[in-house]
Amino acid sequence: MDSYTLRFIEGKKVTQDQLIPAIIMLIGGKGGRATKKYVEENVYDIFEDEFHKRVYHERVANHTVPRWKHDVAWARERAKQRLGYIKPASKSGRGIWELTAKGHSYFEDLAEKLNNIANKA
Repeated sequence: MDSYTLRFIEGKKVTQDQLIPAIIMLIGGKGGRATKKYVEENVYDIFEDEFHKRVYHERVANHTVPRWKHDVAWARERAKQRLGYIKPASKSGRGIWELTAKGHSYFEDLAEKLNNIANKA
């Protein structure tokens, strides 16, 4: 299923594509390299108001992974394969998520936008 379809799962409000900016900000905030565990835990914290809902704790992927964690993993895959923001594990190491040059550029753009919003407040 694509992200458009997934947003229509009853009770689910956050798409995998909507997780990508948070993932990039978390990795970029750690110097461009972070563990999978760090990213997962902090994405959960960012989206806690939504992720505490039962739909995100349903088991998917052969009934072994909660939906929220599955969505984070697929968001990372989209950021890696479709957008080119994250290096493959063969280059960064298993369990390490690392930004590419394009990912660093996207991180800088996001950080600048957040900074501009904060300065207007």
